Amino acid sequence: MNTNIAIIPIVGMAIPIILVPVILGLKHARLERELEHAERMRALELGRTLPKDEPFWGPARMSLAFGVGVPLGVFFCALMATHEENTSQIPLWISSGVVGLGGVVSGAVLAYRHLGRSWAGEHIEDYRSRKPEMIDEDAFDVVGRRG
Repeated sequence: MNTNIAIIPIVGMAIPIILVPVILGLKHARLERELEHAERMRALELGRTLPKDEPFWGPARMSLAFGVGVPLGVFFCALMATHEENTSQIPLWISSGVVGLGGVVSGAVLAYRHLGRSWAGEHIEDYRSRKPEMIDEDAFDVVGRRG
């Protein structure tokens, strides 16, 4: 009987200790969602995308991957080819060096163009968000029109 009397105050204190943080956490999560929604709507009005809405493999990262991946692939293939007995070593490494240098230079130029635009504050449109250009309907010869 004495144990029941001790449990009642403990449960009475535990309810606010549990309920208050849960309610405050839910209110905070709701406020965060409202603010994120307002930010997203304002970005849509201005024609911009939020940083977390942009794809990971954007144009700048693709060009950097191109500038790093092509030389690595070329030199790996050249290294594997040097283990063959009947291959000439000098032309193999010269040609792989030329292709690798071309990959580095072209990747650097592409990355500089894309990163330069974003660093300058210009908005780079995503090709998926553009509206298609209007095409004249008479430009196509449709079989159903011929009769």
